[in-house]
Amino acid sequence: MAEVGTRLAVPVTLGVGAAFDFHAGLVPQAPPWVQRSGLEWLYRLGREPRRLWRRYLTNNPAFVAAILRQRPRRAGSER
Repeated sequence: MAEVGTRLAVPVTLGVGAAFDFHAGLVPQAPPWVQRSGLEWLYRLGREPRRLWRRYLTNNPAFVAAILRQRPRRAGSER
């Protein structure tokens, strides 16, 4: 989306990840207990390591670092 978004004549693009693959039955979803534990990413990495390892190794730590750099807000305070 980042690469082609500027060339599309649309105001918004949304990524849905593997949602269509799950609903079409092309990719199995993690068991419910894995989903509840928040480890579905690890399940998917185990199922498709060659495709996902680089994405998870670079994007996930960068995302966590960006979250940790944000200043906490107090409840009810405006931004």
